Amino acid sequence: MSAKAVVVRNLTRRYGYRVALKDISLDFSENGIQGLFGANGAGKTTLMRIISTLLRPHSGTISVMGFDPQEEPEEVKKYLGLVGDKTLLYDELSGIENLRFYSKLYGLHRDFFETQVEELSQRFAIKTWLEEPVKNLSTGLKKRLDIVRSLIHNPMLLLLDEPFSGLDKDTTEDFWDYLNEHRNTRTTIVTTHNLALGANLCDEFVTLRKGVVINQGPISQFDQTL
Repeated sequence: MSAKAVVVRNLTRRYGYRVALKDISLDFSENGIQGLFGANGAGKTTLMRIISTLLRPHSGTISVMGFDPQEEPEEVKKYLGLVGDKTLLYDELSGIENLRFYSKLYGLHRDFFETQVEELSQRFAIKTWLEEPVKNLSTGLKKRLDIVRSLIHNPMLLLLDEPFSGLDKDTTEDFWDYLNEHRNTRTTIVTTHNLALGANLCDEFVTLRKGVVINQGPISQFDQTL
């Protein structure tokens, strides 16, 4: 895995006087599953938000799929799927209306969209709930629908911030299997508090501690002591 999906150099991000990321440099390889580990407050979510164009760093540089997310955010978003701790769904719309909305943002062809909806909604057991307003869905169903939303355009880069939180055992296993199936054709960056799960799932890793990179490399070198 020599090509790089994400390249970060000397990047710093602050919240007021608190430094969330301090002069960090790291790489995430193209294709494969990359782990981003660290305790609460380590800077994981801040880094994920910068990669996804939702935050701007205060200094340093970052390249995502060959683009600068500060200068070319729309280009980055074409390649990007994101699942975070909060869903990106509109509560007043039904599941299928949410998916149609996002398909229009990505300019998806109708046939491609319908094929994706059929495949993914069955895969993540949400098909029978697509006509229901999102506000009526359980937390677990919302998370499943949000996963489908993130995958609807078949992104080349998938950012997963605690993706297994709120999922039952069966859906976690289904998502795990899906990620494994696409390991060689998509770059996935995942944060998780479940370090044993992360160690089994990921190919490479970066560990943050208090906004600083303390280790990175192949998963065989991962130390689960944070």
